[in-house]
Amino acid sequence: MTADIPRKRSVYRLLTGMSEARGAYRELSIETSDLTDVIRWELSGSSGSYQNPVHAKWLGERSLRPVEFKPDDAAPCVSVRIAERFRADFEAAGTLRPLVIDGHEDPEWLVFLVEKVVDCLDVERSSEPEWDGTVRKSVFRADAVPVHLPAFRIPQSTDVQWNGWMVDRLMKLVSLDVEARLVWSENPAVQPHPDPWRF
Repeated sequence: MTADIPRKRSVYRLLTGMSEARGAYRELSIETSDLTDVIRWELSGSSGSYQNPVHAKWLGERSLRPVEFKPDDAAPCVSVRIAERFRADFEAAGTLRPLVIDGHEDPEWLVFLVEKVVDCLDVERSSEPEWDGTVRKSVFRADAVPVHLPAFRIPQSTDVQWNGWMVDRLMKLVSLDVEARLVWSENPAVQPHPDPWRF
């Protein structure tokens, strides 16, 4: 991580972009049972890294452009090119693990499992978590936001929260495929997305 990157206090959700400019593409999708296991591990509050293999499959024709960063609220998929560019940042917050694709571990494609859980939500000013842990309106305690991390989770949810400085860096490479929605900012003049967790 570069020390001179401005660490503004803002939190984002990253999700798959819907722009027509994306054209035709293919993307990885984590197998439902494995994603369920990851979410259960995240909800359990277990310390240490997730140990089970994570299986994924391609959606779309092999001849199409592969999406190099596919945000997922619990477990983003990332190409090794993107992973190497930001490895130190990613590993400050969690683990990069090869995905198992078509029955074989593929080192060119990884899943980013965010392990850092930080109790920084202002629960009195935020909405109650829904059945799946989604907090529709999040207000963070500015002094507790882990601005040194690229991403983190909160105890109330499995959703990955991205710090603004990391979003700025990532979007320079992945903006074609990714939408960034502001969840919260310490700047009261900046308006968050009205419903950042909807699809």
